[in-house]
Amino acid sequence: MSFHLNNAQQMAIHDSLYNLTERERKYLNNSWAETFSKKIFPFIKEDRFKVLYSDNPASRPNNPANVYFGLLILRDIFNQSDEEALNSLMFDIRYQHALRTTSFQEQPISKNSLTNFRAAVYRYNQEYGVDLIREEIEAQAKTFSKLLKIEGKTIRMDSLSVSSSCRKLSRLEIIYSTVLRLIKVIDKNTTLAEYFKPYLDESHYNDTIYRARDKDLNTKIKKVLKDGVRLYSIYRKDKEIRKTKEFKLLARMLKEQKGKSSKHISPNSLQNPTDPDATYRKKGKKKHIGYTANLVEKFDDNNRMIEGYDLQKNTYSDQKFAKDTIKRLDKGTTALVDGAYHSEDINNKAKAKGIKMVPTNLTGGGKNNNCDKFEIEEKGHLVKKCPYGHKPITSKFKEGSYRAHFDKKYCNNCPFRKDCPVIEQKKSYLFRVSEKTLHRSRLITKMGTSEYQKLARKRAGIEGIPSVLRRRYKIDHLPVRGLIRVKVYLGFKLSAINCKRLIKGLMNRPIPELSTLLYNHLLSLFNFQRTYRVKLVA
Repeated sequence: MSFHLNNAQQMAIHDSLYNLTERERKYLNNSWAETFSKKIFPFIKEDRFKVLYSDNPASRPNNPANVYFGLLILRDIFNQSDEEALNSLMFDIRYQHALRTTSFQEQPISKNSLTNFRAAVYRYNQEYGVDLIREEIEAQAKTFSKLLKIEGKTIRMDSLSVSSSCRKLSRLEIIYSTVLRLIKVIDKNTTLAEYFKPYLDESHYNDTIYRARDKDLNTKIKKVLKDGVRLYSIYRKDKEIRKTKEFKLLARMLKEQKGKSSKHISPNSLQNPTDPDATYRKKGKKKHIGYTANLVEKFDDNNRMIEGYDLQKNTYSDQKFAKDTIKRLDKGTTALVDGAYHSEDINNKAKAKGIKMVPTNLTGGGKNNNCDKFEIEEKGHLVKKCPYGHKPITSKFKEGSYRAHFDKKYCNNCPFRKDCPVIEQKKSYLFRVSEKTLHRSRLITKMGTSEYQKLARKRAGIEGIPSVLRRRYKIDHLPVRGLIRVKVYLGFKLSAINCKRLIKGLMNRPIPELSTLLYNHLLSLFNFQRTYRVKLVA
């Protein structure tokens, strides 16, 4: 199938819009479909998806990629299945108007079109490591920000857990199901060793898993692991079997589980063979299997737009997301973040790029030991004065820490002594603080100012998105498994949120003020009509 741009966007003589009455056309023009048609659909960069199609111009031309992309957005805006979205396009004039297909004799979407389009995107991502959906949605979001005139360079970030749809398995179930899956593949394609045939009996699964007593559990784990090693040893020389994903999963499982107690199993280990990308994480008292998403939202006092996102295994930390995001932010950006995103190293990287990090809280608490009250020259690494203006006897900087000795005659009678971090020694008082602790103390003091708190409070606006994704968009119950597939679904759901914000923002935008001359002219015409009851013709 070769790639061709969608040039059939002009109204044809048989366009279905001509069949509408004046009243129907008025309602259509005042609906979301008009804004989608004029402000969203034209900005879908159709040729971005050219790489998914054949280079042979003689092959059959593709159906419009921008129609596929636009329908996938509408599918999530209205929380539909693929079939419901297809039916809407076939019979709802608003969908056809939004996607500019009113002149098509037949809608350019078939039963499996959306599935095949997503599958092509998955394969391209797996082969080349390029996420076309993310590129398009983030480019789209930047265009929307310009249309809504979101001013300034202030962004805020938040992360959320995305659960895998796979079932939570015990350690014994993980080992057993991985071994069983490979046994079924071997039995289907080649001769299965007689030793493993009992696994094909359904009662074997029940006897091993459900009828296992706690005291027999470790014995059964060792037994099934031993069978897995034996299976691996017998069939690793079979080239066809080695190529299967089931054999690769068995090899991975044995590496992660063999010779280890349950306490020493890595969170990155296989959680369920049906979703090999899902990982384990314990956050607070909650245990979670799946992924973690990061959201970057640009905003001002009137509008907001999700301009960036990412999805990784749930062992990926917020600080790693912060480092990734800093690389993509422009100079002069102010980033409002949770304390989990902040560290000394991240703050230094942000400063080097001209980015201001504003954490709303700090991990590990916000206790201040008052070391920031001392006058310290960081360039020369010297402690100049204490909070009461006394100079130290000696001052040194060694191994990332400031050390200064103060005379006892000043410290013993100092009114600040109770709140001072100095330590009493035989001949003097010692002030010692690491560079990292000093910066943290200064930040805590800064966070206490009303100006800082006013700015930090604005980050709370992004915390509603995870709730919306869970309640309306069912992000924890997706019909797909695997990091790449989940990421594609997440992207369209975020695009749906952005499109709804754009439509609402443009439809609610006040009409620009008319010039004084034009305003007076219209006013005089209105008064003339009212006085003489004359009907004005446009």
